[in-house]
Amino acid sequence: MTTPPPPPPMAGAMGDTSKNSLGVWALVLGILSLVCCGLVAGIPAIIIGIQSKKAQEEGLANNGNLGNIGMILGWISIAFSVVYAILYAMGIATFSFSSNFGS
Repeated sequence: MTTPPPPPPMAGAMGDTSKNSLGVWALVLGILSLVCCGLVAGIPAIIIGIQSKKAQEEGLANNGNLGNIGMILGWISIAFSVVYAILYAMGIATFSFSSNFGS
């Protein structure tokens, strides 16, 4: 007596997650935008975060929350950059690489 084969997996349970890396990339770029890169990483974080969200809706990814977090961090970084640019233009904030440690 042989046992019947197991039933096939349910639709969506083992779905194609070929775009899972988008959420991770958005998160990494979002963190980089806050730490050191500003607009250079913030704008791509937003773009890739939007793509990650679309991929999750299409069933091509299952980590869209990472994309959302990266996108939010990108927006925060852009907001900080704009505020800093305004303060710099007003003369309140300065950007200098020189230090007074040796003087």
